[in-house]
Amino acid sequence: MPAKANSISNDPRVAGLILAGGEGRRMGGNKPFRELAGKPLIAHAIRAAALQCNHLMISSNQDASLFGAFNLPVIPDKPEPGHGPLGGILGGLSALPDDIDWLVSFPVDCPIVPNDMALQLIEAATDTGKKAAFASHAGRHHYLSAVWHRDTGEIIMRQLAADDRRVGGALLVANAVVVDFPVGPSQSTPFININTPTDLNAMDAVLASLINLSDR
Repeated sequence: MPAKANSISNDPRVAGLILAGGEGRRMGGNKPFRELAGKPLIAHAIRAAALQCNHLMISSNQDASLFGAFNLPVIPDKPEPGHGPLGGILGGLSALPDDIDWLVSFPVDCPIVPNDMALQLIEAATDTGKKAAFASHAGRHHYLSAVWHRDTGEIIMRQLAADDRRVGGALLVANAVVVDFPVGPSQSTPFININTPTDLNAMDAVLASLINLSDR
């Protein structure tokens, strides 16, 4: 996906959170480390986030040593495990450095995102005075590809206290902005989720074709 001249935001600074929790049962387990184009899924998500963010974290309740090769902080869910991705996002917001107010979430099973996604989401939120924004493509919303201001942590805490784990519900309460990401005819489709071995094989073929095109 094409990016703006500088996709890393320095004003404001932004943190990226790789959502690497979940059991990945349909994938056969261990989803973050399933290989795609010769690299684990989490490596693709980290690369996408690193192009756009000043600070990176991994959201997971697994032993942090499993992610040691990536040399990134591993943040557990808040208030405790069992609340799904929303608990991971709350954990990430709670771990934000003092000089960063914005958190962008990157699902580990979504290896292709626009290189300027974080920038576009933050600009949409700040331009409208909102505390959150999320991506949409071809009429489908992608709630986990979103930006969250640290103030949204209070919204998430109240929602989880009410046993409501819907990410879309938290974004609705935050009055989040929807940002559409169109794709040109020669660009790869973004926000494709990989949930099964079949999905993984299909994405392998997509990435292989992209590599072949870049070599021409």
